[in-house]
Amino acid sequence: MKQTLIVNNGEFEFTRFRQAVSELEEEYGYEGLAWEMVVASDDFDVLCDFLNGDGLNVELIAD
Repeated sequence: MKQTLIVNNGEFEFTRFRQAVSELEEEYGYEGLAWEMVVASDDFDVLCDFLNGDGLNVELIAD
């Protein structure tokens, strides 16, 4: 099953977890233990929960 992560109403759109992590780190400056745990999870659901908790508008669509 393919998943698409949409951030801030289409500002970013990702289908690959590692690309999402890399670009979001660069754009928003994410770092630290909590972020490292999200990265280690390799899971879009965990990433989505983290971003929502940080106040971003995030949507996860399963294709």
